[in-house]
Amino acid sequence: MKLFLCSHFSSVGLFIKEKIENKKVAFVPTASIHEGYTGYVSSAQKLLKKMGALLTEIDISTENFSKIKAIFEDSDVIYFTGGNSFFLIDSLRKTGVDILLKEQLKNGKLFIGESAGAVVCSPNVSYIERMDAKPADYSQHDDLGLNLIDFYILPHYLTFPFKKATSQIIKEFPNLDICAINNKQAVIVDGNSREII
Repeated sequence: MKLFLCSHFSSVGLFIKEKIENKKVAFVPTASIHEGYTGYVSSAQKLLKKMGALLTEIDISTENFSKIKAIFEDSDVIYFTGGNSFFLIDSLRKTGVDILLKEQLKNGKLFIGESAGAVVCSPNVSYIERMDAKPADYSQHDDLGLNLIDFYILPHYLTFPFKKATSQIIKEFPNLDICAINNKQAVIVDGNSREII
């Protein structure tokens, strides 16, 4: 499995420019659709286009499954934006897109997860509740993540406006293998290896 997990894609995306140039990217902004601030979505789109990527945007919370499947299958890269981690994992699990995504990644596609898009790769997302509120209509009985990685991504570490929340998460979960990254860092996962850049 090939994953590029970050806090703020437009600050670090050039690290993987050669993997994105002229590639088809399924761009999933679902985590951001109920957020007040979404500047990170447009800045990511702008950088991807500048690198020659061909974007197809799709909201997995509203689109029918067959269209999502067709777009994922036709893409070289699958990109999940930041936003609310609980809304995103809820949308993934209740639509079955979680299983579809895992199938696509097993076929060697690159996954890019920005902030919430990175958090949902963890075994469980309950640790992120200091940063993301659970939506009122959250339908899951647990907080299981996609379990694509065996550690826990903590985005925006010690950066505004999450400085206090991220430091509290580190203190509250001393037994978790937390990989804290700031907005200028990313984690590259290739098979069983992980590297912070």
